[in-house]
Amino acid sequence: MRLESTVRWNGAPTLAAGAATVLLLLVFYILISGSYLLQPGTALELPSSRFLLPAMRNPLIVSVTGGAGASVYFEDRVVDPAQLGERLSSRRAVSRQVVIKADRDAPLALVAQITELALAEGFSVALAAARPPQP
Repeated sequence: MRLESTVRWNGAPTLAAGAATVLLLLVFYILISGSYLLQPGTALELPSSRFLLPAMRNPLIVSVTGGAGASVYFEDRVVDPAQLGERLSSRRAVSRQVVIKADRDAPLALVAQITELALAEGFSVALAAARPPQP
């Protein structure tokens, strides 16, 4: 004997209810997560100082080697400190910021001379330093 159901199930309302549930859950997730993910932590107000440098984007890099035969490198070429001012002024359109990377044994007088050259040309100067390795 075969039994037949007298109730006919229509699949459209069931699918619509499932789709509406998923849609509402997605909207709820977006509304809730936006307030938590977009504003993490606490707002900070940094102190102002005349000595703070702005973020450097594409700075010009001058490297100074140490030792008895100290050399100055600019754009991967050895440069005489007297010519460095001319080369920096020719690159002024690219950047107005100079980072000086000096070895530990670099003569301080040479680093000071390069700093004065860059400041005289109107560049902002930052000296790159690294911490010594921890024992």
